[in-house]
Amino acid sequence: MDGATRFEELVTWQRMRELEVEVLKVASRYAIVRNDKFKKQLTEAAGSATRNVAEGFARYNPGEFARFLDVSRASASEVRSCLLTARTAGYISEAEFRELDLLAKRGLQVLARFQRYLRSEAARRNARRYRYARRTASNASNASNASNASNASNVSNDSNDSNP
Repeated sequence: MDGATRFEELVTWQRMRELEVEVLKVASRYAIVRNDKFKKQLTEAAGSATRNVAEGFARYNPGEFARFLDVSRASASEVRSCLLTARTAGYISEAEFRELDLLAKRGLQVLARFQRYLRSEAARRNARRYRYARRTASNASNASNASNASNASNVSNDSNDSNP
């Protein structure tokens, strides 16, 4: 399989997004809405887990991407901590806690596997190959554009040229 071309294709992002969506649903409950500081911490942590996967993807560098996933991991762990608080405070039931915590753990497991790959020699090799292919395609495109520009300069815009 070829690499992802959009961050939405990454299973890591998809799992963190699932967690974020479910956290947003829980955070809309009256008991949590009343605790604005807690709600903000919970939703920001869930959003950060998702956003850092997307931001790391845009770096095109496996080492930098892995560091963004470190931040995503920390944010997902913060969500888990907030969920424990929510359960203790009675904002969510034990069953809801287990379901949400399972989503967080699944996301963290996928993230850990992806980080191992990003820190591998295979990832560095693939990144070099991708950058080389992108640079080669860019050079070919620039050459084609230059050729088209030179051909366009030979075409006259004089209205008299079209009359016999």
